[in-house]
Amino acid sequence: MVHDFLRFAFSLFIFFLIMMGWVAYAFYKRVTRIREQFDPYRQQRGTQSNEPTITDNRPLEERNKQVIPDSEGEYVDFTEVDDNKS
Repeated sequence: MVHDFLRFAFSLFIFFLIMMGWVAYAFYKRVTRIREQFDPYRQQRGTQSNEPTITDNRPLEERNKQVIPDSEGEYVDFTEVDDNKS
């Protein structure tokens, strides 16, 4: 009787050990998938298109530079209108 109880307890222990390993693996896979989803430097894999692909090989500092200088742009001259004409 004691021998059967020990066998059952050991089986239960192994079962819970396997379940904890499975939960840890599932959590690891989910975190890895989410991290890859938000990785800004990952390349699109498996995408096929007839469009030409543009690859920016400039350094990161060059890519983040402002393209249009502050001296260029649209300037609109405006006048304020007083809505409280009484």
